[in-house]
Amino acid sequence: MNDNVQNMIGLSVILALFLSACYFTLGLTGRINAALHETSPVVSGQKRSVYETLIQARPDRYNGPQALVLASDQMKAGVRIWVDGVPIASVEPLELAGKSIFQSNAGYRAEYIRNVNGLLEEVRFAKLMPGEDDL
Repeated sequence: MNDNVQNMIGLSVILALFLSACYFTLGLTGRINAALHETSPVVSGQKRSVYETLIQARPDRYNGPQALVLASDQMKAGVRIWVDGVPIASVEPLELAGKSIFQSNAGYRAEYIRNVNGLLEEVRFAKLMPGEDDL
């Protein structure tokens, strides 16, 4: 056999293997993208990351202004908010502040309610008792 023919066959095999590897990688990338798109709605309701949770000593406890900001952000995302057993309907932070729902000098504990898919459905804030508020 001619040396040129052997070189062309070797080059063709290498090219075929390279294109197969590219196609396989493209398929894996598609699966990764599909998995990320599938999990993004579940994670979108979460405001705390792992890093923030590690920094905070009590990640479910907030002072009044923090709870106000968290409540307005979550309501914009479509999450129902309850404060001391009362549902909150206003989305605007200025309206929430004007109604004095959250007291600026009080502490609040947040309880996160999720559905079976892990999507955040509601956040319930409970005012901390005077002995509990060690924020």
